[in-house]
Amino acid sequence: MKRFLAIFTDMRVLFCLGAVLTLVISALELFRGGAENYWVFRDACLDFWQDINVYTVEFVHAHDRYFIYSPIFCVLFTPFALLPYYLGGFAWNLFGYVVFYFAVRNLPGKLADKTAPIFLFLLLSVAQSLFCFQFNLLVAAIFLWAYILFEKDRAFWAILLIMVSATTKIYGAVELALLFCYPRFWRNMGYTLLAALMLILLPALNGGFEGAVRVYNNWLWMLSIHQMNAPVYYSIIYLPVIRLFAIPYSRLLQAVVLLVLGVLFVLNYRRWQTDDFRIGVLAGLMGYIVLFSDAAEYTTYTIALSGYALWYFYNQPITNNNNPSPITSNPSPIIFWLIFIFFCVMPIDIFCPSFICQFVHTHLWLGVITFTIAWCTIIYTSIIKPLKQ
Repeated sequence: MKRFLAIFTDMRVLFCLGAVLTLVISALELFRGGAENYWVFRDACLDFWQDINVYTVEFVHAHDRYFIYSPIFCVLFTPFALLPYYLGGFAWNLFGYVVFYFAVRNLPGKLADKTAPIFLFLLLSVAQSLFCFQFNLLVAAIFLWAYILFEKDRAFWAILLIMVSATTKIYGAVELALLFCYPRFWRNMGYTLLAALMLILLPALNGGFEGAVRVYNNWLWMLSIHQMNAPVYYSIIYLPVIRLFAIPYSRLLQAVVLLVLGVLFVLNYRRWQTDDFRIGVLAGLMGYIVLFSDAAEYTTYTIALSGYALWYFYNQPITNNNNPSPITSNPSPIIFWLIFIFFCVMPIDIFCPSFICQFVHTHLWLGVITFTIAWCTIIYTSIIKPLKQ
């Protein structure tokens, strides 16, 4: 039995397991007529190159969903859109899985010994993103890869990845806070401006600067419409009672919370170069963009869960190590398993009937409440508690 369980500590075995799962999920969805998100991405990309406005109500009605990604996303998605019909869907999911797997596989420092449990904890959440052919898996991978590259002193590539995320779905912009935690801040700011300029100009490849301005204006209009017509999502903003005040002022709430986090971050400037602080900040930011999002779905939590997993396993003791990193917090295993049940197991129909999942998440709101407790613990132990020592 021990030998059998030991197989699941081998990252090569886990890679194959995840790859097979990716192929099976992709095949099931593509051949049964699912994979709606992929077809939306593909159609939007091809329409973009044909100078057809994808940020319209007509596009929403035709595809039964909003397309709120930036024109830069359309440019970057082009290689997948140009592939033959079904091959593009397989390639999109495999690309997301491989990039995410190797992000986990290459985690540095103390986390290098915890890659297998981190991957296993996230695997069911990853499967949900793959099932929906979403971009969230790549967003999570970009967060991890940017952190890894910063740790390896490859700041330009880290910043370029952050800006890819920031200019396609804006989530990744918050990770720029890590620039303060690494040497040569002003050089890195120069990299940020350069990467932003390069990416922002990409839509000009089709229609020139005038066409780029036009398509950006269309995109901003669609973002405003999407917010006005948003249904209930799984975030703090939509919690009962709170939603009465939070929804009308969601942007203000997001800004205030981010400002408070920024102040706490600055007050901890002496700890910017410590591993435990950077892990805590990374996990806190990845949780923030989901918990305070106005469009968080089950699959969006792949981002937040990735940050939480890093923080949780970082703060677990390492056996057979004469020099373990100091433990800065004491993560609750109860919260850990509740999060796993609510966000990894319950959203999958073969494990839990959908009506039970809906009741737990949209009537009792146990998922959001549990993760909010976890996120507050991360912020307290990583950013607030040290100030009182």
